[in-house]
Amino acid sequence: MSRKHFAFATACLASCGLTLFSVHFHSANLHGQDTKADAKGGLPVAAAGDQVIIKREATHIEPPHKYKVTLSLEPVRSVTLTAPFDGIVRQADAKANSKLQPQADVVRLDTSIAKLQLARAEAALKAATFEQKLAADKDETYKGLAQARVDVAKAEADLAKIHLEQASVRTPFAGELQRLLVSEGQLVKAGDPLAIVVETTKMKVEVPVERSAATQGKTMPIKIESAEVEAKIDAVLPLDAKFGAIRDVFESVASAVLLVDNADGKFKAGQTVYVPLIPRQPVAEVPASSIGNLPDGQRKVQVVRHMVVRDIPVVLMGSVGLNRLFVSGAFAEGDEVISESSHQLGDAFQLKPSSPAAATAGTGPGSATPPANTGTTTKPPVGF
Repeated sequence: MSRKHFAFATACLASCGLTLFSVHFHSANLHGQDTKADAKGGLPVAAAGDQVIIKREATHIEPPHKYKVTLSLEPVRSVTLTAPFDGIVRQADAKANSKLQPQADVVRLDTSIAKLQLARAEAALKAATFEQKLAADKDETYKGLAQARVDVAKAEADLAKIHLEQASVRTPFAGELQRLLVSEGQLVKAGDPLAIVVETTKMKVEVPVERSAATQGKTMPIKIESAEVEAKIDAVLPLDAKFGAIRDVFESVASAVLLVDNADGKFKAGQTVYVPLIPRQPVAEVPASSIGNLPDGQRKVQVVRHMVVRDIPVVLMGSVGLNRLFVSGAFAEGDEVISESSHQLGDAFQLKPSSPAAATAGTGPGSATPPANTGTTTKPPVGF
């Protein structure tokens, strides 16, 4: 091809959003990999010195903290025990994390006043009963009044008994003492928190999910710190406001309450939970044609970074129309996503524009200018 024809071809490629490069380094050569045409892929595998045509576009990335919401395990049931009346704590010796049976005493308040109130109420009931006997030979009005006094006295006695029983604050279910909030001798007011009791045979967490894939009763994988776990979907709810930012990158999302079996006590309240819908890496909008596969089955996107081809493992998110979608991966500012290529490009290929015009030509709408000075390095670029 003459120089004139080559320049004309380069200009035509640029007008179509394509750029002609020469390959200066092929990482596969270091491992003795075949660089001939790949029959399975249909495209030739690029080798050092090849001319390749690449269609690429600048990538706008969103930092992951925009979507970050901290998730953690909670007990399936939790209750805060409160003081039933004003009083002084006489006993509070239960230990945190201790196991409790149903109706077990957790905190005991001073009973001196409650006992006196009960004694007074019982005496009043006794007096009312005597008066009722004395009214036996009286008229109906007097007997009705005596009966009413007995009823009132009996109710007062019953209330005094309940008040005395409430001095022992008990757990309503079998569980674990998570926190003891008072100490012996402390003065408390009615309604003050005394202790927190939890049931930990199951743990729960509310997470964002794709609505179409969330069905009550089914399971879904989550990560609890370093452990991979199957959690049961207990309920599907409207998306919680704290997950609102995720609407930008998924088509239809909801909240799901997940239950994790914890009969063996392996998991603890407060452990961090990770789910795929909350990205932990930058998010970018890319062409659907840029999505490829890694050998382990994970999805990838290839980018040109400082004139070097890099494989970026990605997690697929929501689609944008028919031909674009959001992905999450280790993108960096300045990355240009490769949407089409004349050759199969391996990770760490080093590229050089085949002409000065290609080095400065744009690649269509949304494109960026590639670096002009790429050199002719023949070993892996430092820092990749």
